[in-house]
Amino acid sequence: MKSPRQSIRRVLSHEAVAAPAHDAQPARFDAPRVVRKTVVDFSSLCLPEDVRLALAQAFWSHLGARSPRSIKSCWTSVLTFNRFAAESGAVASLADLDRRMLVRYVEWLNAQRRSDGRPWAISTRAGVYSALRRLLRWLERCRPDLVGHIDHSFTPFPGRGRDDPSRATLPARELRAILRACEADIAAMREARASAAAQRAADGDKVGSLGWLLAEVDRRFGGIVPSGLELQRRGNHPLQLAVRRWGGAKQIEPCLYPRAVSLLPYYLAIMIHTAGNPEPIAELARDCLQEVPLLENRQALVWFKARAGRLQRRTFERDAPFEPPALIRDILAWNEQLRPLAPPEQRNRLFIFKGLRTVNAMSTVTVHHLLAQFCERHGLAAFSLVSIRPSVLCNFYRASGDLLRTRALANHANIATTVRYVEVPVVRRHNHVRIAALQEAFIEHLTASTKSSPPVAAASPPSARLPSGELVSMFGFDCKDPLAGTAPGTRQGELCTNFMGCFTCPNAVIAPEPLTVARLLQARDHLRAAAATLHPARWQAFYAPQLRILEEDILPRFAERELAAAESLLSQLPPLLDLR
Repeated sequence: MKSPRQSIRRVLSHEAVAAPAHDAQPARFDAPRVVRKTVVDFSSLCLPEDVRLALAQAFWSHLGARSPRSIKSCWTSVLTFNRFAAESGAVASLADLDRRMLVRYVEWLNAQRRSDGRPWAISTRAGVYSALRRLLRWLERCRPDLVGHIDHSFTPFPGRGRDDPSRATLPARELRAILRACEADIAAMREARASAAAQRAADGDKVGSLGWLLAEVDRRFGGIVPSGLELQRRGNHPLQLAVRRWGGAKQIEPCLYPRAVSLLPYYLAIMIHTAGNPEPIAELARDCLQEVPLLENRQALVWFKARAGRLQRRTFERDAPFEPPALIRDILAWNEQLRPLAPPEQRNRLFIFKGLRTVNAMSTVTVHHLLAQFCERHGLAAFSLVSIRPSVLCNFYRASGDLLRTRALANHANIATTVRYVEVPVVRRHNHVRIAALQEAFIEHLTASTKSSPPVAAASPPSARLPSGELVSMFGFDCKDPLAGTAPGTRQGELCTNFMGCFTCPNAVIAPEPLTVARLLQARDHLRAAAATLHPARWQAFYAPQLRILEEDILPRFAERELAAAESLLSQLPPLLDLR
């Protein structure tokens, strides 16, 4: 029986087949690409072709998967390097990418000026330089045939970050006020949605009611309130009247899905609870909640921080009504029907909302436009998004006093980063007040115990005899027991070798009082004067070490105003005995 199926011709043609147009020539690395309306075009640079191609390959291979903001920032640094190459003529080929060229680049960056004549900030210069160094290191690792080893073993911009202005922080009362305002808005929206759901269940068949309107929108328009043009079409007149009756689309839409202003309090509350950065929190994914093994009452909030290149994690109570797990579950149920209408790259985002015409995911730009209205509605002082994270960390550190716990809250890999966050003027003043209070309590304890206790001469061996009353050393400082043998190299029962200069004693307590500082200055001047009258060997053996401790260790610890206040008291002090 012959099969009706035709046999396949398997003779290969010997004629050359033209390659498709897009495969005829592979795309070059320096071809222009568009990143959020910014054209990244390495072919437009004035660099030599081999340098341009190498940097373009490193750029897209190393940074191509990063966020558009990181790509645009690095491209700006590449343009700065291109300007350096054009002005200096230091880059003629790949062979010029070495340490000598980097040193010239650092000198060129140090010579750059702003429009007002001031030099670029250290952090700006370091950021531009670091972007180029990342590309060169990628070429060293992945393309050693193009770029050999480059010696990067120097710190071109020491003190990076020290010239930055202090981080703007909010006091704890303002943070709590913001959080209370967010919770009030969230509670009101929950109540409105619950009321709408109850009306829909009770009045879903009553024409003109809110319940009927919501049911009709779900049934006929897929849960999305139609536009005004759509409502004017034939057959939609009852629906149009109902929309007008219940306040228009802006009042009806929050009963079905969120608008941007509806998501703002959720975003701010989550940001405060997590002490997160504005952009990573705005880009939270819909699967950001994870279970915590062995802790059924807690859930973990996990998000990715692109700048750190790693995941961040915080755990919260599962059922607390205003903590992130409950807030995220609200959002997931609220905007689920908007996901199919969002752009494909944003469908996995948590903060999806319905705009005027389209469905989008929230960004920091959207939040920035809504903050003024939020602050005005709740009577709050104006604040910025970038101030929330340092404010939470600083207030937590002031309340706990634990730097390690603050580091865990901030998800920092290095504790030095946490220190830079919490070292703000408010925290420094708080620490200075705490240290001063502890020092004052310690001095009062020593003074009270000295005045209340009887003379301690009886504790010394019977052979030692001490005069009654306060024991004052040569330079006017009190001593509790010169025969105690406390100082190194002394024995109990013998006069302490430091009794001539008690400020050199390892147990000395020097109070920051004008009279005490005046005694120190008097002792310094007396020791300097004795150097001209005593035998040099005796001076070097007995008094030179005391003067060195006084000038190099003790007096530099006092501020200029404290030394100036003590200078005026020198004339009131009794004269000192001559040194022998």
